[in-house]
Amino acid sequence: MKFSVQNVKNGCRLGLITDLGKNGNKSIETPMCMLYTRGGNAPHLTLDVLKKIQRVPPMAHMYLSSLAEHSEAVTQFKEGIANFCGMQDFAVYCSLHDPATEVPSGYNEKSGTAIWTKGGKYKLDVNHFMQIQEAFQPDICEALYDGDTNKDSTRKRLLKAMDRTLNYLDEIQNKRKSSQKLQKTALFGVIEGGFSVQERQKSAHETVTRNVDGFVLAGFHNNGPKTEMFDLSQVTEICQKTMECLPENKPRLMQNAWRPDKVMEGIALGIDMFDSSYPYIVTERGCGLVFKFNVCASPEEQKGNGDHLLGFQINLADKKYVDDFGPLLEGCTCYACQNFTRSYINHLLNTSELLSSVLLMIHNFHHYFEFFHQIRQSLQDGSFDELNSLIQKQKPVDS
Repeated sequence: MKFSVQNVKNGCRLGLITDLGKNGNKSIETPMCMLYTRGGNAPHLTLDVLKKIQRVPPMAHMYLSSLAEHSEAVTQFKEGIANFCGMQDFAVYCSLHDPATEVPSGYNEKSGTAIWTKGGKYKLDVNHFMQIQEAFQPDICEALYDGDTNKDSTRKRLLKAMDRTLNYLDEIQNKRKSSQKLQKTALFGVIEGGFSVQERQKSAHETVTRNVDGFVLAGFHNNGPKTEMFDLSQVTEICQKTMECLPENKPRLMQNAWRPDKVMEGIALGIDMFDSSYPYIVTERGCGLVFKFNVCASPEEQKGNGDHLLGFQINLADKKYVDDFGPLLEGCTCYACQNFTRSYINHLLNTSELLSSVLLMIHNFHHYFEFFHQIRQSLQDGSFDELNSLIQKQKPVDS
């Protein structure tokens, strides 16, 4: 895998990932969001429905907390997790945890990390981790790490998390050298250090010396829907100082429930890769994304149906949509908006019909993926500041 930065302005990086995959034939523009999956596929959607959505990212985000228990079947299958899940057209990024699910604290050990599956706590040491990776054969593998830190963590806890993470990485690198199945799998090292600039920089320097293919910033929170409200301003200086320690020619990733305004802030910090758990979280609460991101639109188009004044999303289960016969979002070209009304989706939600989640997931993915396309366009044509201003104006009042 190779990564090149094509343009940098005020910290924002426009880049390109190339030579990705077993055949080295995949390329991805950044900033990008990966396709969020559950159990190896897009939530609520069959693959044929997913293919009808425009600008679906070419990289699927899969995580061990939903798949590790089934690794023996994938091992016997022998063709990797992408083929096992019918996602062979996608590159696969394999992480430890589900960004949309909160990770319980206090269960990591020197010998390994705890992930949380449907069956409960699942212990992963380096040997088992590598066995799973050899079975899954992902295009990018996130190294095993101890990310159980937050704003209140003591220095002792930070040092323990850093040391464990680096030790895991060293063991993984040694075992990777002798693994024929993982020779073309890129490895991302994980930077720890909590909310300490000093420890973050130390972790970054040490991780860089391990010659990894990319970097993950972890240890700020424990994932889950609450991270939608995570205040990036708390870690702005930390991230900036950390980024200064990293080489320019390797991508940086951070997992979070990336609300649109947080995405813009993350890009300004130099983050290249994001997850797309946010559209799923919005779908699960019965909401649809309605924020505007077309900086070239006329005042009438920007005004739209007025719902963007209320925030980034609307709750379609609300009784005010019972007799609203307009599309979920005026002007949206997704299947849900072209064929169904707010009133109908309101009915589906209030009668607990599964189709409600299908239609909302179609729309929310479509809208979010179009948003990232617009971000890349704005970095190319110099309108990123205007886009950021438009997004920030729509930020919810209570955030």
